Amino acid sequence: MRVAVVGAGAAGLVAARECIRQGFEVRVFEKSDKVGGVWQYSDRVEDDLLGQNPKEQLHGSLYKSLRTNLPRMLMAYRDFPFEADEGVSQFVSHERVCKYLEDFADHFGLRPVIDFGNGVTSVQSAAEGKWLVAAENGGEEMFDAVIVCNGHYARPRVPMIPGMDGFEGILMHSHNYRVPDPFKGKRVALFGAAASALDLSLEINPLAEQVYWCAEQHSDIDVGDEIMRCGSPKSFGGKNLILKNGEVIEELDTFIFATGYHYQFPFLEEGIINVVDNWVHPLYKELVPPAYPTISFIGLPYAVIPFPLFEIQVKWVTRMLAGQFELPAEAEMNSWCTEKAAWLKGNKPKQRNFHKKGLELYVEMDQLAAECSADSLPDWFVPLAETVRLKRLEDPASYRDCFVSNL
Repeated sequence: MRVAVVGAGAAGLVAARECIRQGFEVRVFEKSDKVGGVWQYSDRVEDDLLGQNPKEQLHGSLYKSLRTNLPRMLMAYRDFPFEADEGVSQFVSHERVCKYLEDFADHFGLRPVIDFGNGVTSVQSAAEGKWLVAAENGGEEMFDAVIVCNGHYARPRVPMIPGMDGFEGILMHSHNYRVPDPFKGKRVALFGAAASALDLSLEINPLAEQVYWCAEQHSDIDVGDEIMRCGSPKSFGGKNLILKNGEVIEELDTFIFATGYHYQFPFLEEGIINVVDNWVHPLYKELVPPAYPTISFIGLPYAVIPFPLFEIQVKWVTRMLAGQFELPAEAEMNSWCTEKAAWLKGNKPKQRNFHKKGLELYVEMDQLAAECSADSLPDWFVPLAETVRLKRLEDPASYRDCFVSNL
């Protein structure tokens, strides 16, 4: 079986390894000259700070000081742990994660199957469930299956706020944030309720004159008294920001959207999947379209434990492709997708958050493992993840330094 993997980031690398373990002929298409995907840091930013129409779209969205919000024991693939550093925080830098992925590629001999500098430009369905894949170098090849691992942190999501065009300050997306220095002495507002808004607020606050953290609904995280919690923006006026509750933030210098990213598959033939308000569907198990079961999409869920999730997803996909278990009939998979959609619409108020996970993540990971005869999560996994989550709520500024044991 010939398998094309799109991307050599964290998902694409473990997909390549599992393909090799199944005896497949695998080719990984990677548009850059390195492995690691979003974990390859660059201090470059786009000419369009909102990231909507840049001359060159940058794939990475890391800021310079970023450390993981999960301990390395949770970050690692099952049979390739991070090397332990006695007395050092379990929450490692992005440089350390990138080196881990590079070491992973070398340890499992993946570099020979990676086609660097040759991104995918087109994936078209062909007869008998095969796929015609075209790449930047102009070549076209037929594959029996495609595993899409292109990530979803490259195209910023920027909700429109009336008056944006006339705002006299700077508008940007967290995608183009690297260091806090430009905000020294400035009045800065950030909009978003997730990890990036929190991290950037805490990092900018010591230098800025004032930081305002705007969100539709804040979490119960204690960020102290200096950072001002505010409601959602309603409109801009000059250098002022008017909030939906009628309050006004005056003389604002910078407004940062920390509002997430769009899922995008510009290379994919239309009709394979739909992407509507950031919901990618229909996908059985959030992995394969019922009508096209030889193409799969790894890593769509977010607010997850990423590397272990990628690993169990690709084990499920590659073992399915190898015939170790059979998918249900197309009609049954469609029924699963319909029931899942009904559950999402009844339990998640916003469609753009349909891929966001809560405690159901662990159940779903173990279900995938059981279906493909892989190991379930180890006993320590969920308790450690929940301990970290609670510590992060209690002390967002320094929770990472509470975990220094040699796990």
